[in-house]
Amino acid sequence: MAKLGPELFEVLNARQRVGNRLPVIYGAPGLSPREFASIEEQLGFRLPEDFRFLFANLQDAGRVFFPWSAFSKEGYDASMARVWHGIAFDIEHGLWLDRWGDRPAAPAEAAEVAKADFVTWPRLLPLYGHRFLAAEPCRNGNPVFSIRQTDIVYYGSDLANYLMNEFLPVQQTTGEVRRIEVWSDFAEGRYLAPTALPDDLADLSCVLRSGANRR
Repeated sequence: MAKLGPELFEVLNARQRVGNRLPVIYGAPGLSPREFASIEEQLGFRLPEDFRFLFANLQDAGRVFFPWSAFSKEGYDASMARVWHGIAFDIEHGLWLDRWGDRPAAPAEAAEVAKADFVTWPRLLPLYGHRFLAAEPCRNGNPVFSIRQTDIVYYGSDLANYLMNEFLPVQQTTGEVRRIEVWSDFAEGRYLAPTALPDDLADLSCVLRSGANRR
């Protein structure tokens, strides 16, 4: 299995696909310890070490990734608000989880019940578009999720696997995916979204899901 480091960075620098944006320079000096400390202070939680390693070792002039180098809490909150609004949309159209108990008759009350639970779910770190790294537990090797409303799938078993799946021509398989509370329940089909997955994401989710363990 590939790991974050010089070998993977060399491959990404040579073969990454980022459309018409300036390519990311992997292996170049990125965020400093002081910048990470500032981000953590604003967020109120610790960043996993592999996330810190990646963004300490890249330069992203083309803004391929979420702009961690110009971090603002408002930008982060807006990204998380989009995640919630997508889930809320599906709630309006019939989604309801057993963990929320009986569904209130009033739509506004149903949304309040779900939102109160949503804010307790493991935190996420936006990466690129609708891809998010699980920030909790604060450990190396958390999976990356693709989140479109409640169409939620694994898009990488960890950051290295994600980078290959997202930016290299051939998607990679994996044997293990760490389970993350709630998010993995969606990705593994325990909560069924009201709409079907796009074919490309469904195919990748099946590849990753087939080897998922329950750590």
